[in-house]
Amino acid sequence: MRFPNLHSIFLLVTLSLLGNTLTPRSQVSVAGQLQCTGTGLQAETISFRLELTQSGTTVGGVWIIGNGEIPIREGRAQDSRIEMITFADDKQFTTVAVVEGNQLQGTWKDDTGRSGTWQGKRQPAGSK
Repeated sequence: MRFPNLHSIFLLVTLSLLGNTLTPRSQVSVAGQLQCTGTGLQAETISFRLELTQSGTTVGGVWIIGNGEIPIREGRAQDSRIEMITFADDKQFTTVAVVEGNQLQGTWKDDTGRSGTWQGKRQPAGSK
């Protein structure tokens, strides 16, 4: 006895399982506004806001500190980690953060060796 549909069913199940293993891991979403605090250049506590955009693994946006806006020159997200590079006061700043739900915990360093920590919390859409 021949089962012509059995071969088709086996092939469909195999391709379905294979497709699940080839699907890339979901990227963390960081797009939106985050209210943040951290250590500044003189180890003082500062408050700032991040307005982030994301397309796939590319992260963009601005840091808003006081009345100034510092654009993110390069940014990328991978799994639950983001890395952003900015330029301010003729220095390059590299920021790395880990995303956990609506919160970020991170560090920054500049090209002179200064460093600090920061944390942020995603704000509801439409808030400033």
